[in-house]
This record gives sequence, C-alpha cells and structure tokens, in this order.
Amino acid sequence: MQENLPPYVLVARIGSILGMSFALAIGLLLLLGGLVLPSLIAFAAFVPSLAIMVYAERVAASDN
Repeated sequence: MQENLPPYVLVARIGSILGMSFALAIGLLLLLGGLVLPSLIAFAAFVPSLAIMVYAERVAASDN
C-alpha cells in the first residue's frame, strides 16, 4: 500500500464502498421482497462503483 495517497483516492474509496454497500443492500432487500428484476438492476449498480475505485487507484499508481 502506498504511503502518500492523494486525497481524491481516499474520497473515491469511501464513495465507492458506500455505493457498493448500498447497491448490495438494496438488491438483497428487493430480492427478499420477491422483485427479481429490480434486484438484478440494483446488483448491477455495484459494478460502476467498483470501476470508479479501480480507476482512481490506477491513476494514483501511474502518477508515482
């Protein structure tokens, strides 16, 4: 792990983790409620949050 991370990486990590957790929580609640298609859409919202975090980490790694 890098010693000196830029602040935007930390913000991207926090925002991405929040987005991923909300997507999974909403997807599970919808799935428990019997709404399969909306739950799949909510689960698919996990991917952009993960992609933002990976992108920010790669940009920070290439800057060093």
